[in-house]
Amino acid sequence: MKYMGCLMAFLLAVPAIAAVPAQKTKPTAASKILSGEGVSFGGLAGTGFTMMDLRRTADTKKKIERVVIDVGDMNGGVIRGWPGYYYAELKKNPQRLVIDFAQMPNANIDQTQIASRFKGSMAVMKSAMSLDPVDSSLNLTLDLKPNTKVRMYQVAGKKTTSKVVIDLITE
Repeated sequence: MKYMGCLMAFLLAVPAIAAVPAQKTKPTAASKILSGEGVSFGGLAGTGFTMMDLRRTADTKKKIERVVIDVGDMNGGVIRGWPGYYYAELKKNPQRLVIDFAQMPNANIDQTQIASRFKGSMAVMKSAMSLDPVDSSLNLTLDLKPNTKVRMYQVAGKKTTSKVVIDLITE
């Protein structure tokens, strides 16, 4: 009993040691090339996001198309840091890239504008976008030409807003 009292006095006298918070891991900046089937994901959870814009450029010599999706905050403003969470799946039959953006109930661009931006694409045959008000999510589906490979990565917003970049590599 005497030792119990000493132990209690010692424990009360020693200042409590605070738990060391886990270090935040940086999201990966680039992913592997997906061929046939595969998944890619990135971004961070937040309070809500907006697809601000979608641009497409092509390098016919290298047979690569780049799609850049600008991600903004819930009100369509610029976001510094990583984009909102996304999950992409490359499917084989038919060849299709399906990208789900969580917490993205808004888009400053509509399906007609997206379809027109993929006109003349060497990798994308058809595109579709849908907003799910129940899940507060956005789904972008790209029907790809056979044997198209995909590489996705995210770019943290520093001077401009955050981005999700998709490279479509044709053979």
